[in-house]
Amino acid sequence: MASKQILIGKILTAHGVRGFVKLRCFLEDPRDIEEYAPIVDSKGKTYKITLKNPVKGDWVASLDGVTDRNVAETLRGVELFIDRAALPETEDGEVYIEDLVGLTCINKDGEDLGEVIDYQNFGAGDLIEIRPKDGGKTYYLPMVEPYVGEFDLEKGTILIEPAEEFMA
Repeated sequence: MASKQILIGKILTAHGVRGFVKLRCFLEDPRDIEEYAPIVDSKGKTYKITLKNPVKGDWVASLDGVTDRNVAETLRGVELFIDRAALPETEDGEVYIEDLVGLTCINKDGEDLGEVIDYQNFGAGDLIEIRPKDGGKTYYLPMVEPYVGEFDLEKGTILIEPAEEFMA
C-alpha cells in the first residue's frame, strides 16, 4: 500500500526574474520544508526547495533547476507533497489533523454519526467536515470542546457532539 501524501506547500507565483517563486508553506516551522525529501507534485515530479526570505506570510524560495521567470511561471498553483511517514511522530494526545480523515464519528453513547471526510481552516481555527451516516448534507464542526472530544486512531473513532446549528 502506498504511503499517504500530505500537502505541505503550494507555489503561488513567480517572484523576480531569477526563477524564484512565492511559496505558501503549511508546516508548523516553514524552514522544515528544506529538509524533507522527496517533495513531489501531483504528477510525481520532485523538488528541492531553499527558502530565501519571508514575504507577507509566505516565502520567496528557489527550486533546484529553476533559473528563470518563465519556468517559474509554469509552476503557478503547483501543490507540494511528502509521504506521511516522513513527518515526525506525535506526542501523546497530539495528532496530525490529516490523520482524522476517515475516522468514524460517534457520540457519547457510541452511536455512529458519520465519518470525517475533510478538514479546513478558514482563518478562525481548524474545522472537520463530517458526512452524516444517513447520507445527509455534510457539515463542519470546530475542533474544540464541546463539539469534538477524544479520538482513538487505533479504533478509528472520534467523539463528537454536534449542535443543531452546524447540521442545518
